[in-house]
Amino acid sequence: MQSFIVVETDDGLMVAEVAGGSSPEAEAEKLGGVLVDPTLYATYEDAYDALLIIDAESRADSAESVDE
Repeated sequence: MQSFIVVETDDGLMVAEVAGGSSPEAEAEKLGGVLVDPTLYATYEDAYDALLIIDAESRADSAESVDE
């Protein structure tokens, strides 16, 4: 079964496919990143939607810390 994850690398957030038999953490590590959401998504689109939410929340948190 094909699944997708959200990974953060030095270049930012990205969606990656999890190869059969591989763990999400191993796939993130292969890309030189870290897993930022433990959820396995059935479609690229679902994972990308999650990426957008994570990015928006991160930006909101950054803006709040600047205001403090």
